[in-house]
Amino acid sequence: MLLSEFMLNGKCFRVEGTTHALERMKEREVDEELVAAIVLSLDHKLLEYNNTGEEVAIIDQEHNLAIIIEVREFKAVVITVINKANIHIKDGTKLEEIA
Repeated sequence: MLLSEFMLNGKCFRVEGTTHALERMKEREVDEELVAAIVLSLDHKLLEYNNTGEEVAIIDQEHNLAIIIEVREFKAVVITVINKANIHIKDGTKLEEIA
């Protein structure tokens, strides 16, 4: 499901949520707009992750959230949302922390 769409370096970039992520957001009462804003806060770093096949954990201490994404074909796909910032990051997952 589409959470947000914006232009980045002249490319249309989308933030989408998997069914699993949408279920976790609803279950944990996390607003979709907040999740999209946190993902968008990576700005141009999203382009660096595009089509790498890497999962990225975005840790937002202010909102006490962890968002796991994969960026492919100019889409940041939200895999899951965890309502705590102190999580175990699996091997190979890139970490991005925001204030």
